Amino acid sequence: MTVALADPVALLFPGQGVQRAGMGRKLYDRYPLARTIFERASDVLHLPMARLCLEGPTEELNRTENLQPAVLTVSWAAHEVFRQERSAARVSVVAGHSLGELAALAAAGALPWETTLQLVRARGELMAAAAADRPGGMLAIVGLPERAIRELQAATVATGQLWVANHNAHEQFVLSGEGPAIRAAEQLALGMGARRALILAIPLPAHCPLMERAAAAFAVLVERLPISAPLVPVLANANARALTTAAALRRELSGHLRRPVEWARTMLAMQRMSIHTVVELGPGRVLASLAAKYMPGVETWNADELLVDFAEPA
Repeated sequence: MTVALADPVALLFPGQGVQRAGMGRKLYDRYPLARTIFERASDVLHLPMARLCLEGPTEELNRTENLQPAVLTVSWAAHEVFRQERSAARVSVVAGHSLGELAALAAAGALPWETTLQLVRARGELMAAAAADRPGGMLAIVGLPERAIRELQAATVATGQLWVANHNAHEQFVLSGEGPAIRAAEQLALGMGARRALILAIPLPAHCPLMERAAAAFAVLVERLPISAPLVPVLANANARALTTAAALRRELSGHLRRPVEWARTMLAMQRMSIHTVVELGPGRVLASLAAKYMPGVETWNADELLVDFAEPA
């Protein structure tokens, strides 16, 4: 069946952590356009992108410099198929979580997709190099208020520094920091009553001052980018403001790697815009699930559900 989408629509793009071997398989098998995107990504980056995304191995896929362009490739394949199959949808805003913010810029027409792909590969390489110089990790915490997160940061200062990297939703945070502090915080968070505290399989401390070296080098790359004014507003990771000019997008990207992702504010911004439908274009439905829980009344879809599972037979 063909599902009608209630306007206005927001397109969301996920970040690092959603990757898995097999991602994009349904789109790849069903749509020639998706296969073309995978092939072009392979040509641009000289990587076997289809094999990496569809088969792995996991160890190779999870290398930061590989997984970031791999996630972007799946997201862009979903986006292009969405444009092909859902051309009547009225997209009013786009947003992306961390890495996904770059996919959102491409979707808004502010950056050519192939340029974005090369930028994302460079982003992954810079982050991997920074993590080798100043190692650390990331810890997801569910069920503690912001006050308790500040207490947790203070309680672990003897073992190392922690920063809020993502504020994803009410009582959902991701901390970045030095390894010993991350490990100490995991146990302390559970002792403080967190419903969940999990060290993420991300071998680096993203969106915090430990990424300063990578952020500085990334800002240099941003200055050289052919950024255009977006065709639709892009909600900024830093403050959830709607960005509508090339200059605003350039400022947002210049601090992209060291500033936290304010996704809870992004969802509030979409509610204020009276968004009726959220479509997550990329692997999984992490962002769609958050929207379903924290944006009452919004209709949520991911790429597989909308473009494959409920589509007319090919």
